[in-house]
Amino acid sequence: MKARIALLSAALGLCCPVFANTAHTSALTSQFYYDGLIVTPDGNGYFGQQWLENATDVTLFPKNGNTAIWTLTLTNWRGQPIAGEPVEISTAPLTLTAPQWREPDDMAARFSRSVRTKILTRIEQGLFRLTAPFDVSSPVTDARGQVTVAIHNFHSCGNDSVPGSDRFVARVGSQQQTLEVKCAVNGLVPIPDTPNQGLTTAGLVGRHLHPNLLAALQNLGRAWHAQPDKPAGMPDHLTITGATMRWGGINPPHFTHKFGGTVDIRPLGTQSGPISVGDAAYDRQATQSLVDALVQLGATQIIFADNLRGVTQVKANHKNHLHVSFLSEPLEPWHHDDADTDSEGLHWHNYDGIYDTRYFIPTVKLLEPAALRFDLAD
Repeated sequence: MKARIALLSAALGLCCPVFANTAHTSALTSQFYYDGLIVTPDGNGYFGQQWLENATDVTLFPKNGNTAIWTLTLTNWRGQPIAGEPVEISTAPLTLTAPQWREPDDMAARFSRSVRTKILTRIEQGLFRLTAPFDVSSPVTDARGQVTVAIHNFHSCGNDSVPGSDRFVARVGSQQQTLEVKCAVNGLVPIPDTPNQGLTTAGLVGRHLHPNLLAALQNLGRAWHAQPDKPAGMPDHLTITGATMRWGGINPPHFTHKFGGTVDIRPLGTQSGPISVGDAAYDRQATQSLVDALVQLGATQIIFADNLRGVTQVKANHKNHLHVSFLSEPLEPWHHDDADTDSEGLHWHNYDGIYDTRYFIPTVKLLEPAALRFDLAD
């Protein structure tokens, strides 16, 4: 009799070891929401929003105020939220891991001694970020089975073949999600050395610029190369001595040169190689004609040691280069204070509340070489 009951129960599925021992699994999904500056691969950009489901990697532009929300949702096998489950969020550098990029003292050592204490203060204040800081909404999932992680931008983007990035790991219950957060200014292009076309470089570490700015400077170089009647010994090319890291971001020992819209250019003289204001070979008129052309291209800021027409700031420590920007106040991530200046005497600035692309993407006029003229007459 018992055997018959057992057979009948098995036939009706009342007792099945396979189903009785099956564990009901949970699921962890994520949504990434970003509201900030979005730069496309061609270097153009806009302020907008992005929603990404179960993203594995994202890129944050290195502008303070660029914060993204990573929402994690834990559900049971029926799709119902699981509330009250402990949440663990951890993070560590994934790429660009060298101490000179990630450790405060090592980063500060890459700047001049006069500002190292200030660098450390800014890092401690969270204004200058070597890793991506984050805030978690709750230590456990809420009634919707969710927890949100606010991930803030950082500034260690680097000069390697891949941008600096942090790996975030979320563990909720028995489930795990990972996210790679990259620091990058997308769309920057390398500066080629083409002295036979009027433009070359010297002493660069970061050698990238926004493509529009590079194209304009290449045309400027071609115009200079074709310029007749240059004084004897004056080179046929212009020389760039400062640009931006491969992925933008902080560029020690500079506080500028972060977005690809700022460039240092050697003044002109009657010899090749370095030239400074006050040198016998320094040619003031030729350098004035260069400044005029840069203004014609739309330069918003020119810092130089000689008070030439078109120079916006005269600074004695800019004798061997013209600091030329096509951005609006490109000094983020520093607070602006009249008493706060960097080693070049430039003010610090914080872009947390700025939503104008001209602060981050250069506005430059792309003029044909024939439209650029140099007046070399004294």
